[in-house]
Amino acid sequence: MSFEVLFSLLVFVVVSTITPGPNNLLLAASGIHFGFRATLPHVLGIHCGVYLVVVLCALGLGQLLLADPRAILLLKIFGSVYLVYLAWGVMGIRLDDAEGKWQANPMSVGQATLFQFSNPKAWFMATTGLNIALGTQQSMPFAVVALCLGFATLGLVCNLLWVGLGNSARALFAREFYRRLINGVLSTLTLVTVVLIWLA
Repeated sequence: MSFEVLFSLLVFVVVSTITPGPNNLLLAASGIHFGFRATLPHVLGIHCGVYLVVVLCALGLGQLLLADPRAILLLKIFGSVYLVYLAWGVMGIRLDDAEGKWQANPMSVGQATLFQFSNPKAWFMATTGLNIALGTQQSMPFAVVALCLGFATLGLVCNLLWVGLGNSARALFAREFYRRLINGVLSTLTLVTVVLIWLA
């Protein structure tokens, strides 16, 4: 792989994994609500799902999906419904009046993995990343490995930064005013992401 192709791939990985999106907003919310360590299964699930999407795109499924307007529509519908559900339920943690405790669970590896299949950004990211990694002379297996390694290194660091950002705000979250404010902001940003999915 030439330096130009490698540089382009690394820049793509950083830009696509550090910018706000469904995964990063949910990671920040989980970091706030549950802490850094409890959010790690969520991070692992995101990466498992993204790697599977990359492999499926390498086999041609990504190109078929993105070339079919009906498939794109279904992805957007499923992704939007799930994000609205998360904005309503998971990110706005419920108060149990009987016990006076905050009740919720962090996203599991399986849940985070499955979400990637309904996340349009994951499919666009995998398809674009593979095209960059292929360059002009690389084989598809090499492109898959290169892209997955990029996500497993720089991409992982970017995801963990969002978890850390959320975790650093936990002290504010202990106060009811800031708790409601943070939940409201995160839920609103998630709903904005839904709008951006439809504008893409």
